[in-house]
Amino acid sequence: MESRPWGRACRGLCVRAVAAVPALGLLAGSAIGLAWPEVPPTFFTMVLAASLLAGGWAVWSGRSVSLTMALVAAFGAGAALLAQNAWRAAWRSPARVVFEASQGDSAELVVVGRLISDASLAPSGVLLGLETQWIGPVQARDGILLTVVGVLGPGRMDEWRAGRMVRAPAILRRPSRYLDPDVPDQERALLRRGIALVGTVKSAALVQVLAHGSVPSELAAGVRRFARRAIQSSVGRWSARSASIVTAIVIGDRTGLDAEVERRLQEAGTYHVIAISGGNIAILVGLTLTLFRFAGLLGGTAMLSAIVGLAAYGYLVGRGASVDRATLMAIVYLAGRILDLRGPPLNALAVVAAVLVVINPFAVSDPAFLLTFGATAAILAVAGRLPSNQVPRVAAGAISILIASAASEAALMPVSAMVFSRVTFAGLVLNLAAIPLMAIAQIAGMVVVPLSLLSERLAVVAGWIAFVGAEGLVVSARLVEIVPALTWRVAKPSAWVLAVYYGGLVGTWLVWSGVGSRRAHVPATRTRPGAFSAAVCLGASIWILAEPTRILRARGDGRLHVTFIDVGQGDASFVQFPQGDTLLVDAGGLSGTAAFDIGDRVVAPLLRRAGVRRLGTLVLTHGDADHIGGAGSLIREFHPWVVWEGVPVPPFEPLQTLRTAAQSVRSRWANVQTADEVHIDGVDVMVQHPRLPDWERQTVRNNDSIVLEIIWRDISLVLTGDIGREAEHVIVSRFAPAPLRIVKIPHHGSLTSSSQDFVRALAPRVAIVSVGRGNRFGHPASLVLQRYAEIGAEVFRTDQDGAVTLETDGDSVEIRGFTGRRARLTSGSARASREAPPAFR
Repeated sequence: MESRPWGRACRGLCVRAVAAVPALGLLAGSAIGLAWPEVPPTFFTMVLAASLLAGGWAVWSGRSVSLTMALVAAFGAGAALLAQNAWRAAWRSPARVVFEASQGDSAELVVVGRLISDASLAPSGVLLGLETQWIGPVQARDGILLTVVGVLGPGRMDEWRAGRMVRAPAILRRPSRYLDPDVPDQERALLRRGIALVGTVKSAALVQVLAHGSVPSELAAGVRRFARRAIQSSVGRWSARSASIVTAIVIGDRTGLDAEVERRLQEAGTYHVIAISGGNIAILVGLTLTLFRFAGLLGGTAMLSAIVGLAAYGYLVGRGASVDRATLMAIVYLAGRILDLRGPPLNALAVVAAVLVVINPFAVSDPAFLLTFGATAAILAVAGRLPSNQVPRVAAGAISILIASAASEAALMPVSAMVFSRVTFAGLVLNLAAIPLMAIAQIAGMVVVPLSLLSERLAVVAGWIAFVGAEGLVVSARLVEIVPALTWRVAKPSAWVLAVYYGGLVGTWLVWSGVGSRRAHVPATRTRPGAFSAAVCLGASIWILAEPTRILRARGDGRLHVTFIDVGQGDASFVQFPQGDTLLVDAGGLSGTAAFDIGDRVVAPLLRRAGVRRLGTLVLTHGDADHIGGAGSLIREFHPWVVWEGVPVPPFEPLQTLRTAAQSVRSRWANVQTADEVHIDGVDVMVQHPRLPDWERQTVRNNDSIVLEIIWRDISLVLTGDIGREAEHVIVSRFAPAPLRIVKIPHHGSLTSSSQDFVRALAPRVAIVSVGRGNRFGHPASLVLQRYAEIGAEVFRTDQDGAVTLETDGDSVEIRGFTGRRARLTSGSARASREAPPAFR
């Protein structure tokens, strides 16, 4: 009997790409080991032993399928053990052990280490990545990231090159993290990248360069420096934005990229072209071999020279998943040509993936790794599947790009939704322009560098060509502004949806691959499994885009939900009313880097999870950056119906910028004051502060913060902004007694707020403080916490409990922290004993 299409494809795949078998096990095992590090190692050891026994039995009995499964399981168990060991080593790394010995939120220690990359400029200061040699008096080899603050830093960046040894006194701390639903743990993410601690150096004058790097590292740093200056001179005269794009494409330095440009390219699905990856390396290999062809030197010498050149280029631009993958793939391919080995490209890809995962098990958690290998595997899976006589020669190039784009989009759509909360279809069309434009920018940008040594005029001409290519990338990305439906922001998909999607996708490919290889009429019964698999894949993709359960959640469940979002040292509180209407009070801010938008990366995932498509009301309590810093991206995505501002501050530009953004999406801007009141889904929302000012404000003032009281039946919730004692004294008499009151502690628990009279008058049963871990302000003050404890209030802290969510039916309240802490109380128990703490469980 004729074998099924997918069975034939599976066996063919194993024969043609035998390296895929161990690679699949290594990838899956590493992911499992990192996802569940608490699983006892003995379990994976037992799986490894059982798999080896099963493999031996399969060899003895001649069962090839069983042998394949046993090998996958054995490699997977071994990889899980490696990943667990790597995670334990990272979690208890030398730098973290030294830091924990200080028994504080921060430690001031002298750090000696070697720079692992050139210094880069960020809004918070100059960033230095170090591989430490000494931390204080302890010899500790580890990775840390330092921020050099002050005005002197930018002027000394040229001294801080990769490979050089430096010494600096630094205030070290654990990295910031945001403990919220659907938000990655930044501390764990940095640990997987080899960064154990972060720190601050108070001045560039404190940073000493102890020794230069090796000859290769100094030479590479010099080339990078010259390339930056040459590109800035030749391309930058036409456009600084284009110069930063060309610099990113040529030497992989993306520090100069404007955040708005990055956002546009991400929305358009063409951001990959400015990251050094397969396309860039392929162009470089093509240029190299073309030069050798013109010189009449093809064969082993040319291939070996190209390998040396690729290795040097990879060293020059610095390591990364895309660079490593593309460079190793090219080297394996060229080495195969030298040895006259003509294996399938998928086999080489599997070898490279396996090598990288064995060297660094954390690679599987790197989005760049998933994107680069996923896209390449998808392209290789469809390459050559269409008969050449079905494709017109004139359109062959465009059709090839379109097919490659479609394959990579299909393979990476769930990954994009998982990592970036974005699904874009614009790349299917835009890659037809983006890839040639990237090639123009890369080739011209590379030519600019040597031409700068020979002729400034010729360099300027090449710079203009590079400018045209780079500017074309940005202009083409505007398609998503013309047709917004081409890009979607989505909530993080669940694991079962991902499994269904990829099951359907792989099933479709196996059937199509098996059927397509026959080149003859195939009965309908052979194609039905493929149609079913395609339907499953399509259904899962629609689910990812629409997420029906979240649509139902957006309609409300008859209860009041409030989430105090962990935004670090900032404020953001999300209210979902009984019938589904929404209100967001503040949006957090001050992440330290321009590329990290707290509104988009921390607050928005929670809104998407709640099913919010359009926000009801956005309240900006006052203009401090830690309250409004994330508002811009939220206005742009969620188009609030109305934005509330308290006391206007006409000279304050950030608020005026937000006002303009609100007008651009047709949101109404309203100024509210004391005694304003709205009723939302049967819930009273009362403005208790601020009063109408007597004079026009020139600066933002904490005491002008909007204070809201949300009242539903027996429950009173007070959101206080950053008010101080002065405002507390003014408003304290406005609060009527409530059977059960919950208060957000003013100003992050600062000593300037939460006066004893205010705390006693409101008498909250629960108090929540929004505060960043190890913040430099010392918030929350111990005296403030003591005042709330004295009246019997249970205090939740976002730095310890993560996002704090409360749900109420108007009589009882259930409170839970992201880290697992829970509490429950009822208005009856609160009334029965006002002095005693509520009965938590």
